[in-house]
Amino acid sequence: MSIIVCPRCGNRISSLAKICLHCGSERDVFSDESSLVLRQRQARERVYHLKMSSYAVLSVLLAAFIWYWWGSSGFQKPVTPGPLILMSLGGCAFMIVRYLLYQALRKYRELKRAVK
Repeated sequence: MSIIVCPRCGNRISSLAKICLHCGSERDVFSDESSLVLRQRQARERVYHLKMSSYAVLSVLLAAFIWYWWGSSGFQKPVTPGPLILMSLGGCAFMIVRYLLYQALRKYRELKRAVK
């Protein structure tokens, strides 16, 4: 008995289990090659969604900068803390999303090499 990865959800299951406890998919339905292709496709979709999240966070950062610029009348007056808080939260969110994107890209490249 060994621990294997479910081809559909990627969770670890027993090699003796016929059905994944996490997603309910049958193990015999997927061959090793098709499960690898499925995991590659899921990794590619995760990269795509993280890229879209990155663009959304950048849009929030741009909106916060415009709010800062507009509220300070072209950097002439002091500004309220709202845009500064939004910029700092957006910056933190951007760094987190970029880290997750880096991890997802690395996993996708590993799976891509395994398919070839």
